[in-house]
Amino acid sequence: MSATATPADTAAPAAAPAARAPRLREIDGLRGLAIAVIAVYHIWFDRVSGGVDVFLLLSGFFITASLLRTVEKTATPERAGSVAPLAFAARIVRRIFPPALVVAAATVLMTVIWLPRATWNQQLGDILATALYYGNWHLALNSVDYLSSNNGASIVQHYWSMGIQAQFYVLWPILIGASAWLAHRAGRGCRRVLAVALAAVFAASFAFALWETAENQAFAYFDLRARLWQFAAGGLLAVALPRLQTAFAGPDAPQRRVLAAALGWAGVAVLLGAGFFLESTQFPGLAALWPVGGACAVVIAASLSPGTGAGHLLNARPVQWLGDLSYTLYLWHWPVLICYLTATGRDTATLMGGLGVLAAATLLAWATRWALEQRLPATGLGQRTKRGAFALGAACLALVLASYAALTWYVSFERDRLAEAASDASRYPGAAALAEGLDVPEADFTPSTLDAAEDYDPALSGRCNQTMEGYEPVRCDFGAEESEAAATVVMYGGSKIWQWLPAVLEAAEAQDWHVIAYTKNACIIETGQEDLGEERYRSCAAWNDAVVAEIDRIGPELVFTYGSRVGYEAYETFPDYTDRYEQLLATGAAVVAIRDTPSPRFDIPLCVDLNGAGAAECAVDRSSYYEEGAFASLEVPEGVRKVDLTDYICGPRSCEPVVGNVLVYRDDAHLTNTYAATLGPYLEAELAAALAARTGAG
Repeated sequence: MSATATPADTAAPAAAPAARAPRLREIDGLRGLAIAVIAVYHIWFDRVSGGVDVFLLLSGFFITASLLRTVEKTATPERAGSVAPLAFAARIVRRIFPPALVVAAATVLMTVIWLPRATWNQQLGDILATALYYGNWHLALNSVDYLSSNNGASIVQHYWSMGIQAQFYVLWPILIGASAWLAHRAGRGCRRVLAVALAAVFAASFAFALWETAENQAFAYFDLRARLWQFAAGGLLAVALPRLQTAFAGPDAPQRRVLAAALGWAGVAVLLGAGFFLESTQFPGLAALWPVGGACAVVIAASLSPGTGAGHLLNARPVQWLGDLSYTLYLWHWPVLICYLTATGRDTATLMGGLGVLAAATLLAWATRWALEQRLPATGLGQRTKRGAFALGAACLALVLASYAALTWYVSFERDRLAEAASDASRYPGAAALAEGLDVPEADFTPSTLDAAEDYDPALSGRCNQTMEGYEPVRCDFGAEESEAAATVVMYGGSKIWQWLPAVLEAAEAQDWHVIAYTKNACIIETGQEDLGEERYRSCAAWNDAVVAEIDRIGPELVFTYGSRVGYEAYETFPDYTDRYEQLLATGAAVVAIRDTPSPRFDIPLCVDLNGAGAAECAVDRSSYYEEGAFASLEVPEGVRKVDLTDYICGPRSCEPVVGNVLVYRDDAHLTNTYAATLGPYLEAELAAALAARTGAG
């Protein structure tokens, strides 16, 4: 399975409306075709299909039509019509909650059975966000969170659209109710006022989508504000359809059939082919107009001349059957696919494997539809009153929360068990095992892969760490009081400096130092980055200059920063830090430039989960990172002390995933907090030597 998945274009098709207009029966076929395209593109091609946009459009179409009918039915000359919000909410809860939340609860069990323990915490967070219907915002924030950038595909990633639709269900009654009130006050027709309101929402949201897709597409993909135009398009279609039917009513049946056939086949062709030509990075901007426009064409064609042209395909029994199954098939196909890809270690399915995924998902979808969309309503449970509907929804939510709580308890239990065992330094020496050649007894390693991804010091996330986009220095202080400390040490750099915080604090406690941290995600200290063009480089350059000015004002005894860079390239590289070193030395501080740690290029905790701590697949050849003698021969200005602690992380030939019963990496590049702390004595010796040399030189 790929380490970072493309956002799934699996918007949840809304449950079928209670009453369907016979003339628009092709819409059920459109739903069936859309879910088939979504499943095929996900299973075999790992691509966006545009199906998400079709379902969002159809949600806007059905909900607008339903609420508008309610408004017009309840309107009187004395007062505006009502959307009956509680009755509307009860209908939504009855139809949407049981299948969605029961499947979400099932994904907790699927996580335990099929997914690596290293992913459990991520999956739990995603499942909770899903159950509370803010999954789209949760994924949006993770898409730009540096600490979450290595997260793999979520088993409930497809539920992001359920969050968007739930938020749409809250906003739309307000929009339509307000339009009805304004129309009544102004003495205008409700449909005309609503059309203006929908057009305004469409224009504002589409303009915002174009801007945000260009500026931050990963966030825009999940952003309700950038998706509202698709619901509005469906709403406009619902308002306009009666006028279109009237406009084309008349004796010109052959011409109407030709037009309907052309529109219908064009819409179907766009839906089938969009995935071959459109990339996920183009959504929800201009590219989304294609599937939205195609779906509109199919709906208009069905309205003008049902059963004509593409109507023959959309009315076919298998396609209609898929339309009825689309909601539950949507819910099941993605978690089944994720479990299959994890079990096989593949990025996409084989032909036979994909057919197996499709068969399993279809069987589960059929069973879920039978139990929760057919048998449950027949029992009358939660069906008769609004209070009963909300009680049913609460019970389904409780099922997910109970499953979530059970797995959370287990993770907490394992964390506490290992934390107690790891207090024995003789069994968990970490770096000392390499430094002193210790014979370490066998034990469960720590941190567990359950916790590895979160094993970083929280002090340097959030308020103490500048983001990739930020410009200003963010200062955090640790250790002894600055006025009373034996020395002040500044940590300066990106996440590969930030990972050393536990070791620096160990040294600070022993030496009575005051520590000041200035860190910024994905930012190196090389000068001249402002000329590279991209915003992240401009912000990095400005941040660097501001931090150096701060360091000059503080006047610390020592600055701890980069000495080299090991990213995903073949070897360690040496950006030209000379100018920056000179700036730091000019402040009067000694400078310690540490050799960068390896970036294994694959997620270590995940590899250990899948292959075992001693597996050769999870160890890497040391020579693939470092060229013999390269760092030792690196020329730096006088006053800069080069520090190389690689021998305390890697053996002579390979870098193992577990050293001294401590897991070395929390992801594909950064040390775990636990292992970094075991490097404290060795880093302390180097920093103390640098301070002593400065004092001697002074």
